[in-house]
Amino acid sequence: MRDVVYIDGTKETPNVIFDKVNNKFEISGKSLPEDVNEFYDSVVNWLREYSKKPNPETIFTINLEYYNSASVRKIVDMLVILENIYKSGSKVLVRWLYEESDEMMGENGDDFKATVDVPFEIKSYTQ
Repeated sequence: MRDVVYIDGTKETPNVIFDKVNNKFEISGKSLPEDVNEFYDSVVNWLREYSKKPNPETIFTINLEYYNSASVRKIVDMLVILENIYKSGSKVLVRWLYEESDEMMGENGDDFKATVDVPFEIKSYTQ
């Protein structure tokens, strides 16, 4: 397993930083990939591998401006992996960040929070 996954975001795909050594796990930007499986499968597989020997604490930040319905399934897949890490005894925190003026993204965070049993923090910010 590589220690780091770094994907530079585009207009349609998010920035992804999964860095086990520096304990940084973040997805940010827009998630509208043309082929959601092609984009996310390597990311989800990396997280699955990480879950076999996770850090004692994992803080996973999601800061998406927008995502399409196809991305929802992949986000849920990642949250379920994080839930499994949490249930195996490691500390996990999911941080859902959203622009304060975008109430819908805040509500979306609530929806994701309701799908998994893992500590989940929803915070707004101003730009």
